[in-house]
Amino acid sequence: DRVAKAANRDPLELRLQNVIPSVHLPYLTPTGERFDAGDYPQLLQRASTLFGYKTERRTQKDRRACGERVGIGIGLYVEPCGQGFETARVTLYANGTVTVASGSSAQGQGHETTFAAIAAEALRCEPTLITFTHGDTALNPDGVGALASRSIAIGGSAIKLACEQALAKRESGAPFPIKVEMRYTALYEGWSSGCVFVRASVDSETGTPNIEKLVWVDDAGRIISPKLAHGQLIGGAAQGIGQALMERIVYDSSGQLLSGSWMDYALPRATDVPEIKIESIATATDANALGAKGVGEAGCIGVPAAILNAVCDALTDFNTDDLSFPLMPETLWRTMYPTPS
Repeated sequence: DRVAKAANRDPLELRLQNVIPSVHLPYLTPTGERFDAGDYPQLLQRASTLFGYKTERRTQKDRRACGERVGIGIGLYVEPCGQGFETARVTLYANGTVTVASGSSAQGQGHETTFAAIAAEALRCEPTLITFTHGDTALNPDGVGALASRSIAIGGSAIKLACEQALAKRESGAPFPIKVEMRYTALYEGWSSGCVFVRASVDSETGTPNIEKLVWVDDAGRIISPKLAHGQLIGGAAQGIGQALMERIVYDSSGQLLSGSWMDYALPRATDVPEIKIESIATATDANALGAKGVGEAGCIGVPAAILNAVCDALTDFNTDDLSFPLMPETLWRTMYPTPS
């Protein structure tokens, strides 16, 4: 955005000119990371269409002419989604039921639903026949767990391959119960991606920021459970809004923590989260057996960046080089009305 401003270029056009085309993927970055699969120009173009970018720019010009401070921000991001191994144990019983035990634990993401769907597809049976267990060392194989948006990509791949082996044993006439244990290691790290557009305004008198519009296109590869994926995107966006606008750790001059309880530490409430328009595209990856990428942390990657860019655009007449999170009203007010040195 700073380059676009200095060169008198549209920030969207500049991004489209410099983003990695899909024909160049997989792409090895100068720092050694391997971007596996995606379509970054498509993300920018689709998100700008949903946002109504050209119309929004015209409206922004009209509002600025009336004295409003309103800005548009873009956040194009990539998200690494785990590497290493994960485990699964699949047991088929003579009555048609199945037990799936995973080394990947859960903290409310809905793994029971998603992993059962993966197993049911691989075994060609109904998900209701599957019992899923996790997080119990007495029942489950050792594993890495749920972190770094790796659960479906790596843990799900382990379940898929274990189920396929179990099905092959069943079809070959192996006696019940049929048990298969799998330790699956991803070939390399997969990368999700996405693009967020935000329109935000800043009150000239109080410095209060307001997110007026948020549009988001996300690419998490193959999605197993669309409703659960959507819920994780919304939750991540709420976390990103909290990071951008209100969450902070505060100490006094003696080092005493002042924001150590929920009475003192600000978290976003429902009224702080605007309506979010989300669309998902699916560019499968060959980094794992499922073709899936991560989704859990996407919202707290792309959303804060887009908010910051929108606020900086709204305050384009001022020095925003040192703006950092959280973008509280006092911070933005002091940016507009700095103390004379």
